[in-house]
Amino acid sequence: MIKRVLVLTMASVVLSGSIDTAHPWSEEGVRLFMEKAVKALDKPLKRFYEDRELALVETASDPSLFPPRLLFEVDRLEPFPFLDLPTDRKSAVIKYGEEAIEEAGDLPWRLVESYNALVEAHRQRDFDAVMTHSAEIAHYVGSMYVPVNVSKDGDGEPTGQHGLRERFDSRLLEVYAHKLKVHTPTAFFLDNPENYAVSIPRKSYIWVDNLLYFDYLSRLGVKSYDRFYYEGMWLRAEPLLKQLLEGAALDTASFWYTAWLAARRPELPKK
Repeated sequence: MIKRVLVLTMASVVLSGSIDTAHPWSEEGVRLFMEKAVKALDKPLKRFYEDRELALVETASDPSLFPPRLLFEVDRLEPFPFLDLPTDRKSAVIKYGEEAIEEAGDLPWRLVESYNALVEAHRQRDFDAVMTHSAEIAHYVGSMYVPVNVSKDGDGEPTGQHGLRERFDSRLLEVYAHKLKVHTPTAFFLDNPENYAVSIPRKSYIWVDNLLYFDYLSRLGVKSYDRFYYEGMWLRAEPLLKQLLEGAALDTASFWYTAWLAARRPELPKK
């Protein structure tokens, strides 16, 4: 099971936050998957995002620009495989109630809203708004590709592994991001973006138990969560981390691409 991890400069942010705070990877992790998302596009969309990539990454990786509790603990709402999740927030509120959604989170429905806003921004040729909603999409997709963000057991409390979110999301990439080789996917058209959005948590959730097990094994025989623990986690989790980052890149690019097509391919500014 793979996970995106924070760079050193972000570790203090995570450590000072509550266990309910989630991130779509660190700034380094966001840079990794968004760089591949941009490369996954064809011209002219690729050129448009390449010219604005730095600002886009800065926005998507800035937690102060987004709600503080970016989790979607889907197992609070539905049993696996979560096939009956509503595709919009209004229907979700009717089905589960506002209180349940506030507890579990609402990332897929935020993603749907940002996608619809991106389509409209393209139609209106409001390219500042295009950038804003593109960054939102990356942020929400990235958050759902972090396995510990999509389960009520993700932080490890029920199994005595409290703090897994910080260890996995922050510290692992902090040390090993430079070794990670993420492949470039190819963006594709989403026939039903709403259904696709609510399917993303399932791709991440299936790795929660694996990640808990990796954490358990890496802790055996070491005195603390020291460099030996992180060496063990890296050896076990590197393939998963790569897979999750590539998935985040693919889905981010595909939502961008689909929104542009849905808006009938408006001409894009060169700069």
